[in-house]
Formats: sequence, C-alpha cells, structure tokens
Amino acid sequence: MTSAERRAIHDAMVRFGDGDRAAFRDVFDGLWPILLGLAMRSLPSHADAEDAAQRAILKVFDRIVDLDRSRDGVSWAMTITAFEVLTLRRQRHRRREDDLPGEVEVADHQPLAIDQILDDELRDSLRATIDEMSELDREALSALLLGRTPVGEAARKRRFRAMERLRSLWRKAHG
Repeated sequence: MTSAERRAIHDAMVRFGDGDRAAFRDVFDGLWPILLGLAMRSLPSHADAEDAAQRAILKVFDRIVDLDRSRDGVSWAMTITAFEVLTLRRQRHRRREDDLPGEVEVADHQPLAIDQILDDELRDSLRATIDEMSELDREALSALLLGRTPVGEAARKRRFRAMERLRSLWRKAHG
C-alpha cells in the first residue's frame, strides 16, 4: 500500500466519522482487503480469518467517531483487527477446538505477521514518546534500559521521575 492510498483511506475514515455517509464505501473498500489479509496471515483457517476481519470492521465502523485524526486510521483499524485475531485464538484455545499450542507459527517457523506489526507499532510509539522528553530524562531511561544503573539517591530519584513522566506522556497519548 502506498502512502497516498493510506492517506486516502484515513481521509475517508475522517469524513465518515464526521457523518459523511458517502465515505462508507471508500472506507470499506480500502480497509477490507487490508484487514482480511492481516487476519488470513495470522489465523490458520480462512473462515476464522473472515470472522475476525468482519468483527474488526464492524468495530471500526462502530468506533469511528473516536478515531484520533492526528494518527493513522489504517494502523488503528489494524490494531483492532489484531485484537480480534487474538480474541478468536483465545476462544478457540479455551474451547480446545484446535490442537495448536498457544503461539501459532507459520510454516517457516517465523513469528506471525500480526505479532511483528504490533511489536513495530509499539516500539515506534515508545520511541516517539521518549523523543518528547528532556535530554536528562532520556539519559536516565537509556541507562535503565541498558542495565547501567548508577548508584545513589539522586540517580534513583532521576530514574523514578523520568519513568513517571514517561507514564504520564504515554497515558496522554495512548490512554
């Protein structure tokens, strides 16, 4: 998908969220192949993939007024699809309808596409949030992440305050 196509889908989602009923077809035609493709790469059964994609697109339309216009609408819809896929996998596992272990892998033993997409989006969101912080806070967090923990009360308080600011920024951005 090109960035222009992605932007067109996002714009249609914004229009539909604003009440433009004519944008429904543009949103559906743009999102359906993406959401179905994601679900099909993540679930072993075509029927399950269609069910997950249908649930996801219904939730997208139900919650489209909540879309944050400053963020990518396609990523938002894909995240909803990812949760639907995970929910369906959990339900099947609970009912013991499949003999697969908790983590399903594709034939070449690579992680599922959905897991990689979610990891990448989470990592990008975390980087963007950390980039908003001051240089001192970024240094304290990088020392913490790299396992270089300076000793002393001042360093401990700096790490604590940096984590508190990170949590606050994360909540503000992601709820």
